[in-house]
Amino acid sequence: MLALLPALAGANPVSLTLRCDLGGAPARMDMQVHYQQAFDPLTNFRGQITGLFPAGVTVYTAGQVQSATATYSFRGENQFSDFTDHGTGARFRVEWVLDGPNNGVWMKVNPFGATTAHFCALLDAR
Repeated sequence: MLALLPALAGANPVSLTLRCDLGGAPARMDMQVHYQQAFDPLTNFRGQITGLFPAGVTVYTAGQVQSATATYSFRGENQFSDFTDHGTGARFRVEWVLDGPNNGVWMKVNPFGATTAHFCALLDAR
């Protein structure tokens, strides 16, 4: 997974674990976040997802979402990631929308077309 991210000098990566609701199907998301600028995300984290995605700092993401029936991998930059369905080979784009009050992120699948949204709650950051 880390090989998919650009080499970033001085960047401190963070690993996130989230619990997702994929239309009623529970799933787990494991996400690696790398920062283009020198930024220590866990210093500002304080348990809130918004502290991990600061304004004005370019972030690169990569990871996996897995439910009982499907597995997806993804990689992206800032608020967008490209997903691949490991079962079908289908590819699609997701827009990340932070939800500070609920301490999670919305995945807007196909944000430029017939969009569906799925919520993922932050469980852990390291």
